[in-house]
Amino acid sequence: MAEERFDGQTLKQALKSAEVLLEKRIEEINALNVFPVPDGDTGINMYLTLQSATAAVESLSTSSVAEISAKAARGALLGARGNSGVILSQILRGMAKGLEMKERISSFDFAQALRNASDTAYRAIAQPVEGTIITVMREASEAAIRQAERGANLKQTMAAIVSQARKTVKRTPELLPMLKEAGVVDAGGKGLFYIFLGMKDFISQRMTEGEESGVSSRKAKSSKTQTSYGFDLQFLVEGDNLPLQEMRDKISSMGESVLVVGDEHLIRVHAHTWEPQAILDYGSTKGRLTDIVMEHMDEQVKTFQEARAKAKTKRRW
Repeated sequence: MAEERFDGQTLKQALKSAEVLLEKRIEEINALNVFPVPDGDTGINMYLTLQSATAAVESLSTSSVAEISAKAARGALLGARGNSGVILSQILRGMAKGLEMKERISSFDFAQALRNASDTAYRAIAQPVEGTIITVMREASEAAIRQAERGANLKQTMAAIVSQARKTVKRTPELLPMLKEAGVVDAGGKGLFYIFLGMKDFISQRMTEGEESGVSSRKAKSSKTQTSYGFDLQFLVEGDNLPLQEMRDKISSMGESVLVVGDEHLIRVHAHTWEPQAILDYGSTKGRLTDIVMEHMDEQVKTFQEARAKAKTKRRW
């Protein structure tokens, strides 16, 4: 019997299913957000990024997995928001790279693409931190490879991916002390779990409504927090022959939580910094800057913590 294979429209609808589920979990993921900054926006940032990816392929009727995945990845890069959103865009970019030239895919093709997605996400981060979304991505991809090598079909492989992602998310507090102190699992990892769950539900032809995640979603406990965070800066650089590695090295020396990703024509920059103008000035020497977003994280953190305290007070009454 020939191995079951899936086309680009299946991938498109699976990503849309993931978007629908992720939207329902935005507030839950936001409430878990303590790393790298407790500003309560991981859920919305991941959702907006994935929404941008699905919007980029919504009108495409092609059956090519390669074309759908490439367009979705570019859409995610253009619409990436926040640290978690940029990392998600790199996961989709790595997956697309692994699916190049493929019209239809087997479970093993998909598993290999996920492994490439994991490698791409790790390379995008100057100092990868375990216990975060990248750990969930790596261990899920490893589970996918193991399952596919046993001859499992895509539905069975997706089930293994979701199962491993669930286990890894639960384990994130043991890998990252900040999470354990706050009493939460990693927000980005939990978001990725829901993305995989949404994809699995479509591929398995099962409804997402009512399915239990099996992953604890406790609210963060009060913990010692940094008193000042600076600015969250994001922008795109457009041009020709953009020096990606040079820009990554330079901007990494100018801020924290730095992500500089893309290619020689389009680069997305994300950084936490006290001197955003210095980074903008540097970026403008390399290409044309667009989609500039600059937010003061102290205000974001204060708003998030006040909302959390207000919600806690209401629950007492």
